Amino acid sequence: MNVRYRVIYVILAVIIVAFSVRLISLQLISGQSYREQSQQRTMKTKVKEAPRGDIIDRYGRVMVTNKMSNSVVIKKVSGQTDEVLNELIKNLYILSENSSQYVSTTFPIVYENGTVKFFFEENEAEPKKREYAWKRKYGIEPDASANEALQFFSEKYSVSEPNMGYRLKITATRYEMTLRDFSYTTDFTFASNVPMDMITVIKEQQTAFTGADIKTSATRDYKYPSIATHLLGRVGKISAEELEAMRDDGYNINSLIGKQGIEKYAESYLRGTDGLVGVEQTKGGKNISEEIIKEARAGNNVTLTIDLDLQQAAQEALYDTIVDIRSKAKDAASGRYADSGAVVAVDVNTGEILAMASYPTYDTANFNQNYSELLNNNAKPLINRAIAGEYSPGSTFKMLIAAAALEEGVITPGEIITDKGIYTYYKDYQPRCWSYRQHGTVHGAINVTGALRDSCNYFFYDVGRRLGIEKIDEYAQKYGFGQITGVEIPSEEHRGVVASPESRKENNGIWYPGDTLQASIGQSDTLVTPIQLASYVSTIANGGTRYQLHLIKSIEDDAGKVLEETKSEVLSRVKLTDESYAAITRGMRLVVTEGTGENAFKNCPVPVAAKSGSAQMGRYTNGIYVAYAPYDNPQIAVAVVMEKSGGGSDAAPVARRVIEKYFAGEVENDSFTARNVLIG
Repeated sequence: MNVRYRVIYVILAVIIVAFSVRLISLQLISGQSYREQSQQRTMKTKVKEAPRGDIIDRYGRVMVTNKMSNSVVIKKVSGQTDEVLNELIKNLYILSENSSQYVSTTFPIVYENGTVKFFFEENEAEPKKREYAWKRKYGIEPDASANEALQFFSEKYSVSEPNMGYRLKITATRYEMTLRDFSYTTDFTFASNVPMDMITVIKEQQTAFTGADIKTSATRDYKYPSIATHLLGRVGKISAEELEAMRDDGYNINSLIGKQGIEKYAESYLRGTDGLVGVEQTKGGKNISEEIIKEARAGNNVTLTIDLDLQQAAQEALYDTIVDIRSKAKDAASGRYADSGAVVAVDVNTGEILAMASYPTYDTANFNQNYSELLNNNAKPLINRAIAGEYSPGSTFKMLIAAAALEEGVITPGEIITDKGIYTYYKDYQPRCWSYRQHGTVHGAINVTGALRDSCNYFFYDVGRRLGIEKIDEYAQKYGFGQITGVEIPSEEHRGVVASPESRKENNGIWYPGDTLQASIGQSDTLVTPIQLASYVSTIANGGTRYQLHLIKSIEDDAGKVLEETKSEVLSRVKLTDESYAAITRGMRLVVTEGTGENAFKNCPVPVAAKSGSAQMGRYTNGIYVAYAPYDNPQIAVAVVMEKSGGGSDAAPVARRVIEKYFAGEVENDSFTARNVLIG
């Protein structure tokens, strides 16, 4: 045999012997050990959450982004009993309390001041209806008390904790874990944004926290937690009802989605595409290795029309003005109980919303832990008054009456009507001009420009009567009243009410001729929102073009490429001749130079045109103020509403500060925090 073949045979023999020895070692000598290791390991696929896109102001300043934070998660451990799991949850709660960490669940039972009671966070207007539906879902008797419902779930999850507070917390968490599909493949997030001291204890005391682990992921970071809170909105875990409608779009029971504001409206843009990760773990839940199966893709960025500086200035002006009114007021009528308001600023030539503030506001970062307090606060800080507050427009409605009367030929710009103090056209209803009622004086012979300057009720009683309620309603519709503006927070916006015989009839009422007189001065049944007022005065300022108001300027991908851009859209054009425009805007200018706005706008560097309005609500009076600037080249329109302020002129300082800020340029103080203290 050839020597070369002998060498090959020897090498093959050595290889076969080596493999045989290795197989004997693996299967016979170490087989039991490797078998036990294999049985203690599991493979599972986990979703890698994609970061949401940023929300940015019109000048590129980030208002909302993401940050990496630590969460405490509970992993399902093989063989772990209910009792052991419940003890783990209790230990986590004790640790959370020591670290001042808030833990959120959707369990609709709470324990407050020694009392167990039902509490439903959503649709608070129908709590009983939701209570019965919830009981029916779980087979609980309709008349069962909160204590009995808690006992039902405590028994279901074998919770025997004697301390009522901890019993409810453990039960609530087990309830939430069931909702969130807690399993070997789906971890449960117990608490988010946890502090380092909590993480340290969990890692050091693994025996007491078996099944608990730390997860690092991207969470929402609101750079200015009290700025534009109502506008930006918030995110939260998807509800069962939301999942039912969104499952086909790739959502799961643990998805975070926009709950309010832009976060909700722009959900499809902001949401990224989740990835997948293959994870090898021990039976105790400890990760051994991870492998990316599918990369996560970040969401798109949303650029707003909002100017962050102007938004900050608007919020600060609201707060400061309310504090000032209260400090000077002698009684309820003069503003002692002023506690809330809203302001909207609009670009009159594009429909872009530059600022939209509602006071009081709240801190997004502490929303969950403060929810009950916010919900029960008398000032109702959860309401976005800019789009959901409905108010009588008062005398700010008089420009609409003037425009309708001038364009319909009911009056001419120079026509004179003599104010006699008491309007006596009807025998059974004879209202008085405000000047006669308060001071016993009259405005005398006056045209439409002077009537706007002096806010003469007598003049507009007569003009409104001659115009008729049908024409008033027609023009109210043209200017956008009684309908939503379509701004990108649709689920929260109210449409208001246009006073009319039809709407009165719908409410089982009768329309009388005197109601037309009241409607002519912005009273009667008419209700408007601040954003509608901003659209209205913007339409007047630019000569009759009503733009679609909007908050989103553009959508960009994470590389900065513009994917969509909002173009200015004309909704309608309200006919307004040059003569009519001049008569109305001249009257608004005189309000500032000679009328109720003279003191507020004294020495203002920008020429402003404005109109105030007051709407009495029992013993309180709301103040309304609309303005635009510059008078001779309109660029910005502002609408302000101050609840219980005492009168329209009290809201003027807010409008001035917003206008001055707009023309003053940007500030450089990025550390600004809005004053969001709830005034008591």
